[in-house]
Amino acid sequence: MKFAIFVLAVFTMFSSCFVLADQVIYVEVSDFIPEMSQFNMDVKGNKWIESKDEGAIKGTAFGAPGDNNFNADGGEPYLVIKLPVAVKAGESTADGKKWDAWARLYEPEMLVTGNNYNSFFLRTSADAKNWTPQKRGDTSLLWNDAGFGNLLFPACVDGNDVLFTDLKEKLPWFWERHSGGGKRSPDSTIDPVLAVGVNYIELGIRESDPVKFPRIDVVCFRNDKGKPSDTEALRNLNLMAIQPVGNLIDTWSRIKSR
Repeated sequence: MKFAIFVLAVFTMFSSCFVLADQVIYVEVSDFIPEMSQFNMDVKGNKWIESKDEGAIKGTAFGAPGDNNFNADGGEPYLVIKLPVAVKAGESTADGKKWDAWARLYEPEMLVTGNNYNSFFLRTSADAKNWTPQKRGDTSLLWNDAGFGNLLFPACVDGNDVLFTDLKEKLPWFWERHSGGGKRSPDSTIDPVLAVGVNYIELGIRESDPVKFPRIDVVCFRNDKGKPSDTEALRNLNLMAIQPVGNLIDTWSRIKSR
């Protein structure tokens, strides 16, 4: 009987470790779904493109050079991306977990001003139909003003909401939390909403410029209160690249369609 109780106790403790485990999900912007996105098409004066940028985690990043008419463009053009990992039971927003959304950004204008040409909209959905925020172009969820108060790069890197990449001070690349400049900036008023199972995200253009437009290459969602890093990103993204044959066929089909 004592042995049975001991086994039950160990099993319960072992199971609890998995049930209560936090979750970290990385996704590359290059994994957007072409048929659900507005890529490489002019929409309201902006066009999402893929550009070769020094410091991009895999060589290229995405942005939309354009007219910077962010007050009227309403989050277009946009890219829709399916998160490569399902949210586990017990780890969703509905389960009381707070998710942070971190973006790996390159913002050339951060060497000149601290609050121009720097923002992207973010929305989340479990079915790519019902979104949070509901309205595209809603400023309640976005990455914005890492240099709030006109702090330039690298002074804007506070180690809390804005982090250095492996490039350090070489180029204005940084990781930024969706809360932007934190207490310095009244940015996102809500946190990302992720459901158990499949989730989609939508990235929309807010601010732009013909040359100094902001770029984004990787997004990290996490509910462990931790902070992203290039090393962690590469480890997670490389693991995602090792997929079952069925997923590889699906990925190859998407590459050919693009």
